[in-house]
Amino acid sequence: MRRFFSMGLGFAALGLLAAGPSPEALWKAAIADANKDYAAKPHAILKIQDAAYLREGDTSTLVGIKGRPESYRWVKGQSGKGILIAGVRKGHPFVVKDKQLYAEKDIAKGIAVDSGVDIAGQPTQVDAGVVGARIWVFNQQNKSAKDFKGLSYFPYDPSYIVTATFTPDPKRPARVFRTSRGTGKQFYHAGDASFMLKGKSFTLPFFTDSDDPADMKSLSAFFTDNLTGKETYGAGRYVDVDDFGPFPPKTFKIDFNYAYNPNCARSAFYTCPYAVDNLAIDIRAGEKDPHKAHG
Repeated sequence: MRRFFSMGLGFAALGLLAAGPSPEALWKAAIADANKDYAAKPHAILKIQDAAYLREGDTSTLVGIKGRPESYRWVKGQSGKGILIAGVRKGHPFVVKDKQLYAEKDIAKGIAVDSGVDIAGQPTQVDAGVVGARIWVFNQQNKSAKDFKGLSYFPYDPSYIVTATFTPDPKRPARVFRTSRGTGKQFYHAGDASFMLKGKSFTLPFFTDSDDPADMKSLSAFFTDNLTGKETYGAGRYVDVDDFGPFPPKTFKIDFNYAYNPNCARSAFYTCPYAVDNLAIDIRAGEKDPHKAHG
């Protein structure tokens, strides 16, 4: 382990070191990690060049030409001329390649197809309350990943960190959001967060994947604001809260510096819910619109 202090440091400096990274430093580190998720990791978002969304009983065939990574893509149904066949049976994805059956755990890790090309996927919601599978084709030479310059965020601003009072919804009803693929995606209304921001009072609904309080370890809000479609992504942004202890929490912090775009802002191969809950204020924190030039 590297040692960061010497005998020459005073007690004040030692205290700062013991305090750990600043909130802004942690935020910058989180963005650096997100940049890796987008372009650097083997299964990075921008290395996806196609995706098959499969319901129960559906199949798709992967076709392509060996030595041409950019040629690999999915076609619906089964074809004897394909490299492999993917499908969903009893709620679980499967793949058949060279007469070998690959199960869900194998698909999650990735199955090699060609040099620099593999497929990977997992169960996902393919329509409101309908669980199927999404299986991607990853190309390590994908131009989108090579051209990626990093995510663009507003400067860190601690004034966009708020403490919210949380009012749980005892019924936790399902709510269906329209998605970027024209389907529905279902979440459960966990409750509403009320807070003050820039001298104004707001209430923002938060949602979760499960209606079981024991499973509610993280909550998400999908929001628009006065900058949506101008400086921020037109379909809205998301913000998450976690580490709040047993559900329901009485209060939690919302840090809009961590507000982020759905993955479909950069990749057409995701299914992202459109935000409809509006905050009537300019939120100059979090991620900017990747399709606009920012000075």
